[in-house]
Parts: sequence; structure tokens; C-alpha cells
Amino acid sequence: MSARCAIFVDFDNVFTTLWGLDRNAALRFASEPADWLQVLANSCLTGEPRRWLVARCYLNPAGYAPTPGEANDRLYFSRFRPSLVRAGFEVIDCPVVSRGGKNAADIRMVVDALDLLGHRTHFDEFVLASGDSDFTPLLQRLRAEDRRITIISPGYLSSAYTAIADRVVDFDAMMDLLAADANAASDGDEQREAINGPVNLPDSKAQFAELIRKRYAQAGTALNLAALAFEAARTCPGAKQSGWFGTAGFSAAVSALDLPNVRFSQHHMWDSERHEPPIAERSNIGSEFPPPVALLSRELDLPRIEQADWPKVFDVLSRYAKNHEFNLTEATRWCRDTLADEGVQTARNAVGYIMRVAQFGGARLDADVAPEPDDIGRAFLGAVLDRASAIGLTLSPDAEDAVAQWLGIEWLAE
Repeated sequence: MSARCAIFVDFDNVFTTLWGLDRNAALRFASEPADWLQVLANSCLTGEPRRWLVARCYLNPAGYAPTPGEANDRLYFSRFRPSLVRAGFEVIDCPVVSRGGKNAADIRMVVDALDLLGHRTHFDEFVLASGDSDFTPLLQRLRAEDRRITIISPGYLSSAYTAIADRVVDFDAMMDLLAADANAASDGDEQREAINGPVNLPDSKAQFAELIRKRYAQAGTALNLAALAFEAARTCPGAKQSGWFGTAGFSAAVSALDLPNVRFSQHHMWDSERHEPPIAERSNIGSEFPPPVALLSRELDLPRIEQADWPKVFDVLSRYAKNHEFNLTEATRWCRDTLADEGVQTARNAVGYIMRVAQFGGARLDADVAPEPDDIGRAFLGAVLDRASAIGLTLSPDAEDAVAQWLGIEWLAE
């Protein structure tokens, strides 16, 4: 049975964030919405297919993204309206209503979502494509009404925002979503048909292994074992019915798959080569790092990189920008491998984190003139401090200087 779902897309928020990170991905998101919407409908994030009963996209028709060096230097959002309409979205114009350039998309989305709570159709899930933490009160209301919540956003989200959601489709997951073949999404239908028939243990075991390997390969961060076990139980009922194939439990069944570089804790599993350990696993962080660095690591998931290695990371990012045509996916792989060759072991996910934060800080790796290592470092620190301030974490000038010293950059604290 399909889940009855509503999806609300804050186009300006998602597109501009993607545009600042990977312009090709932003164009795929806006030009081919039918593809990623179909893949999302048939994905197993919820353990069952989605049926989009309501699909609305909130767009400022006069909004645009800057395109320096190209004709008119502007890419207007109205260009993507036909693609969104063809995908089945109801496009709702949200023009600017204030001098500050603010439109009313957020309040329109809140009003529409609250209206659907009282609708005669009971919506099982609300999917919100926006990184605006102003939606936190709405999510709290949806949670109180016992509705599933999925957030889609390529940007950095506040913990208060994500803590309420059942699922978060972050930048890495969005890249997988945008790269997926919509025609292959129907494979999930065959899988679900098998669920409704008699349980065949060998088939269920193979299905279980396929699901876990797929989730592990797609994961951008550590996987929550409880959520994964819940999905596996619904997708492969024979697995749980057999006592996880006669093992000591779900974790033991996963461990038997011999996944590469896998690490387990009480609540999580992760790839030691690609993922940062969950915060709870970083028990010695306070003793290794200066207090301000440890604080940022806990609150913002700042990658755990040795002090001597930070300048090397910024240098490698600069070298990539100077010698390659920018592609975010390829950039993280190349930089991770180059750092490993130079004796710096760090996860690809950590490299991607640093790269994206530096981009948000203004050090664009796809600029005509590639940024120098110091430019990347200062942009990274500036964006980190902005994120900290956004969640109410203000560092003193001395603390800022301590972080800058740890990163190996010159910084004049205000």
C-alpha cells in the first residue's frame, strides 16, 4: 500500500543553495523534476512507496541566480515553471513582498500544510524541501499530529530542525537522487510484490543483503541502526521473522555481510573511510582539541582533522581548483586520494564538508580565478562562525583566534 504524501518545495531556497555548490546539480533539480520526484516516490526511505496526493512548488517568478560572464548574467527561476508543471507540481507564485527581497513562500507553505492536517484525507507523510529552520514550529506541529516528516535540503541544517524529522535527504542523498535513473525506480514495485507473498528465507536473505549494501553505499553519514532495522523489517519481513537469520540480532546479521570498512557502535554503523564517526563516539575530542575547536566539532560536526593537516587540506582544494574543471563529486574523490598520497588520512565526507562550507563562505572552486589556500581557509572559518552564530553559539575573539590558529590561517577577530 502506498503512503499518502504531500510535498512542498521552497524552490528559491533549494535551488540557490544547490547553485552555490554544484550548478549542474541545480539545473538537474529544476529542469528534470519529474525524474527525481518519481525516484523519491519509489525509494525505500519509508519502507513503502509514496503517492503524491499534493505536490506544490513555491517560486518567486522574478527570482534569479547570478551567472557572471553569461548573457544577461541572470538565470530567472520562471524559466523552470514548464518543467515543474509537467512534473505534476502546482506552482504557486510567491513574489517579493518586502524591500529586503523576502517573499512569502515560507508562510504560504505553513498555511497550506496546516490546512492539510484537517483535510478529510489523512496524509501519512509531509515532505518539506527547504533548509529554512523557521519551519521548526511547523515540524513540531506535524510531529504532534503523528505524521511522518522528511526534509530535503542540500544546505546545513540546524539540529533543532533535523531532530524533529524522521528522514533528512541531505546534499549527498540529493546527489544520488538527482543521478538516479527514474526508469529504474519501478524495481521497488517488484520488491514490494515479493513482500506480500509467502516468505522464502533464501530470497529474503538475498533481499536483506541487497538492501543493507545499498543503504551503506548510499549513506553520506553514519546510519542509525534502529531506523535501518525498521526499514529492513518492513522490506524483508522474513529477516525479522527468522530472528535475523538465526543470528544474535540485527547488528549481527549486518556484520555477517562483511561490509567494507564498517564500524559499529550501540546505535550506529558507518564506513570508516567515508564517514565521520557519530558525535557520541568522539569521547576523547575534548582532550585532543582546544576547547573552542571541540565545541564546534560537537555542535557543527566540524571534521576531526589534526592541526598540522588543515593547511594541507586547504592547499589540495586550491590545487584542484587551479587544475581541474570543477565537479563536486569528482573533487571530493580527487582531494581525498591526493591527501592520502601525501600522508593525510581523512574521509571523503569530511573533504566534502570543508569544500561546501568554503563555497558558502565565498571561496568558489569553480571561479575563473581559483582561490588560494589562505582564501579557502578564511572563507571556511567565516562560514563556520556564521553557522555557529545562527544557532546561538557566539565565540569570543580569543576563541576565534584559537580556532584560526588550529586551522593554520591568519584571522582578525572582530
